[in-house]
Amino acid sequence: MRTFAVLALCATALILSPAHAATITFAGSDGVNDGSYSVGPYRLIINGTERLAMCYDFLHTVSPGQNWDAALYQMDNLSAAYYGTGTGALDKYRDAAWLLAQLLAATSAEDRIAIQHAAWSLFAPSAPSAGATSWLKAAEAAHNNGYPGIDFTDYRVVSSMPGDPQVQGFLVRGFAAVAVPEPESLMLVAAGLLILGLAGRVERA
Repeated sequence: MRTFAVLALCATALILSPAHAATITFAGSDGVNDGSYSVGPYRLIINGTERLAMCYDFLHTVSPGQNWDAALYQMDNLSAAYYGTGTGALDKYRDAAWLLAQLLAATSAEDRIAIQHAAWSLFAPSAPSAGATSWLKAAEAAHNNGYPGIDFTDYRVVSSMPGDPQVQGFLVRGFAAVAVPEPESLMLVAAGLLILGLAGRVERA
């Protein structure tokens, strides 16, 4: 009976650990500006690998060259991410993931500005919103159609580590092909196996 209890505990720990820590460097953007703010896609260096990102977080800031530790949250559990406990948070982050895909495909500065404004507007109604309405409606339509072409396992939500100063949050694509277990998951599995071994020894004693 103890063995089953320990297995349940380990499984619960794995489920409740949807994020892993990463070192982030903000490498900037390629120069598109809405008149007041630079817009995405931005370039982030995540654990030494440069990735393109979109900002979903208008309420915090970051500076070129800034380094910080962040949590990378998967799209299936965002309760600890910025705005993750707000009404309709998961749907908003999924809309933002769809918008990121559109941003990476956009070829005009006008579209990039409008898409970025739409992403900001999802979480901060006071954010700039020029051109955002049509993209928010398109995101809603994609939502109603099951987000065709979007694999949410490919996306990560970047937020500061809990308890750290809050740095601007980003959404990043390019993780679906990563098959290696995340370090925290490996540690939890190892700890679970160790506890199982100890429990077995106690039961045989």
